[in-house]
Amino acid sequence: MRAVAVAFLVAMAASAAAQSFPDSVYAPLWNYNGTWKVSIPGKPTDTLIDHCARTGLFFACEQNVNGNPAALVVFVPVDTEGHYRTSPVSKEGAGMGSGDLEIKGNHWTFLGKSEEGGKTTWYRTTNDFTDDSHIHFEQSQSTDKVHWEVQRTGDEVRTDKGTK
Repeated sequence: MRAVAVAFLVAMAASAAAQSFPDSVYAPLWNYNGTWKVSIPGKPTDTLIDHCARTGLFFACEQNVNGNPAALVVFVPVDTEGHYRTSPVSKEGAGMGSGDLEIKGNHWTFLGKSEEGGKTTWYRTTNDFTDDSHIHFEQSQSTDKVHWEVQRTGDEVRTDKGTK
């Protein structure tokens, strides 16, 4: 059994090495690194700190909200330029469901879903960067991926770029 586990890990490592991507593929993701003030109408302003790092194939951002650990978001490039698979992990270590990120210039779209009782709910967050320190975002949900109901909108302003 141990030999099977070791063989599996070696195969996974070889697969990851075979899927190396140039630094340019990860360049847009560095836009998240740093400290952000998040404003949502009718709510107090939050401070979001993203500590991001590339670790070979994976790119990850640890997110802290108002000084409290929130999640670790892992990004993995897929074969189409500007597309990534995302996997957030809670501070308790639980996977929170995978999703997709599509980046087209300054417009980013995150898409994820949840399933409960045979019903699928889709979640979409769009980020529009007006420059490298200003984001307008919109969070929506849908049951059919056609008709979207906006849940909230807001703005993020970077106050510190952090370090790479």
